[in-house]
Amino acid sequence: TYQQEKRRYEMKAFDYNQVKNPEYFRDNRLDAHSSHRYYQSLEAMELEEDDFKYSLNGLWKFHYAKNYRSAIQGFEKEEYCCKAWDDIRVPAHIQMEGYDVPQYANVQYPWEGKEYIVPGQIPEEFNPVASYVKYFEVPENMKGKRIFISFHGAESGLAVWLNGEFVGYSEDSFTPSEFDLTPYIKEKGNVLAVQVHKMSTAAFLEDQDFFRFFGIFRNVTLKAVPEVHLEDVWFQPTLNKDSISGRVSVKMKVTAPEGKKVAAHFVLKDRENNQVAEDNITLEEKAGSLVGVIDTEVGSVKAWDNYCPYLYHAYVELRGEDGEILEIIPYDIGFRRLEMIDKVIYLNGKRLVITGVNRHEWSAKTGRSIGMDEMTACLLYTSPSPRDGATSR
Repeated sequence: TYQQEKRRYEMKAFDYNQVKNPEYFRDNRLDAHSSHRYYQSLEAMELEEDDFKYSLNGLWKFHYAKNYRSAIQGFEKEEYCCKAWDDIRVPAHIQMEGYDVPQYANVQYPWEGKEYIVPGQIPEEFNPVASYVKYFEVPENMKGKRIFISFHGAESGLAVWLNGEFVGYSEDSFTPSEFDLTPYIKEKGNVLAVQVHKMSTAAFLEDQDFFRFFGIFRNVTLKAVPEVHLEDVWFQPTLNKDSISGRVSVKMKVTAPEGKKVAAHFVLKDRENNQVAEDNITLEEKAGSLVGVIDTEVGSVKAWDNYCPYLYHAYVELRGEDGEILEIIPYDIGFRRLEMIDKVIYLNGKRLVITGVNRHEWSAKTGRSIGMDEMTACLLYTSPSPRDGATSR
């Protein structure tokens, strides 16, 4: 139960010495899973009414320290008052908000020439610590549900507390870090405290030629999770050898109350909203979750390639024993076939010539914290024409 989980978590506390431990890189962080939207009904899906997510982006209270010894101890407690702290935008790199300075490093580590450290350890004299606090209320439509929090990107060691309780720790800067807040959350007056360490032991694995920043540089989102929830899904569309028909495999992992019977109904529609396939299965219990695989043939499909990126609209309905829709998950998919023939890559039976650029996420104004407008602007380029019957990408 959640109360048992809370008691288990309450025995834990953040230990800074663990940040120096190369074997300590996650603590109570949820397992990685697919990133997908989910809705309560077909109507909500069609209207794209996202009642399960709430953004915590915006102004947070902020304190900067040059190392852990200089950081404010006990700031995560509910009774601590941080109103005198500065405000900082989230998401953002702190170096682009007036604290610390950007550092470019290529083959050397960021601390070389300043401090000698044993491989696997971290700098102690100059290793800035960013302390953040955010006050929030649970939105009305999310009350009574399980609540998760997702940090989409934070460099590099991330410790999280809610209402004075240690929630967890993560060291994976460029992938989301998610935690279950349910045991600690209140409907009103929540105090979210976050501490970001510029360099953790993972810094030894990040020796590459780019600017070094730190802080919460991507979105922070609260997520409400229904009682029955598709936790992980893998849509695998394939263009068959005849280049006319296709096949869709959908692997699912669902969380549900013990003993709950759940069925999955799969629907596939084309761009014109014509239904081209459907299938049903009853999920089976395995290792505390409900799992299942839908495998469906599609008689005639339009192939996806880079010149004709044709996408089908798929969705899965999770249904109870009475047929009631418990959750609905949409996903756009395309049918293609990639092959290696005589050491040559083929896409849908044609030689694939790969062209393009490799780039870091980058903005001259905001570093690696970039918005959608800048992302899409970088995609506006003209592809070369295919040669010799090949398709280029």
